[in-house]
Amino acid sequence: MQRKIVSLASINIDEVYHVPHIVKPGETLSSMHRQQNAGGKGANASVAAARAGGNVSIVGKIGKDGLWVRDLLASSGANTDQITVLDDTATGHAIIQVDKNGENSIVLFPGANYQINEEDARKAFAQYGTGDWLLLTNETTGVDEAIRQARSCGMQILWNPAPMPANMISANRPVDLVDILVVNETELLHLAQQLDDIDLYEGNDERYAKIAQQIMGLFGTRAIIVTLGSEGSVGLCNKDEVVVIRMECAPIKKEQIKDTTAAGDTWVGYFAAELARLQNGSPESVGSLASVTPAMVEHAMTLATYASGITVTRPGAFPSIPVRHEVEAFFKRKELL
Repeated sequence: MQRKIVSLASINIDEVYHVPHIVKPGETLSSMHRQQNAGGKGANASVAAARAGGNVSIVGKIGKDGLWVRDLLASSGANTDQITVLDDTATGHAIIQVDKNGENSIVLFPGANYQINEEDARKAFAQYGTGDWLLLTNETTGVDEAIRQARSCGMQILWNPAPMPANMISANRPVDLVDILVVNETELLHLAQQLDDIDLYEGNDERYAKIAQQIMGLFGTRAIIVTLGSEGSVGLCNKDEVVVIRMECAPIKKEQIKDTTAAGDTWVGYFAAELARLQNGSPESVGSLASVTPAMVEHAMTLATYASGITVTRPGAFPSIPVRHEVEAFFKRKELL
């Protein structure tokens, strides 16, 4: 039986402005091109997981102005039956600047994403159970209750806690209930700085792996992935002992990069879908908590890396996310045509 992925998803309308450089304080800058796209970290990851072949259902809220976004999510292959349309609240919006090198800066208006509450979480996860996956970010309300409810149902939890709050630890966020954390290097450092007795290993080439291993020991996390932008990623999996997995970026030329907006979300979605697929066929994945092995993590990291590699060569969020056969072809050729 295929493991289900339920995504507690932020759903946004992205206003994308292409600019020569990211605007500076006090500066007025003319945009060379403007686009309106569907987006949101959770929505992007959901589309990626669905296009990777995952059995994905989305829980979220939008305003009436976002009906077209819901249609796009459905067309990607995700189940949208649990997306609620609110009469008196606008869909979340993002103002995104993209410079000539494909780097971006984002301002978020949460809108309907901040209307998700504890009752929504309880209702949403009633139909899911042992071994299914909860995928979530920090762009909605209801995150903590969703994690607790999912754990009580025997679900596995993958959390990309972005944006990283300054009170992640002091507010007693349920990090200890999470199976897999996916963070970038900045988020990892922000989390580590909130913890007592964490060595930040300044100037050490292995600092991110060493910091992640300390966090893994504190919270009992089964795996932590640190995405490092152009430096690739490093993954740690705790299966009897901690195994460190290092992954280079996909072979993308600098001149091919157009927009990095959805790269991280694509990585997360593909990783989640591939890990769920691998668990489906694993003889170890029985009982209340399915197996997560270093080999599974490495394989899922590889697919996610090549998927996000394609994403950065295309503009926009949803439109940039590849389907699985494109990713497999890219991996086989080791060259993006």
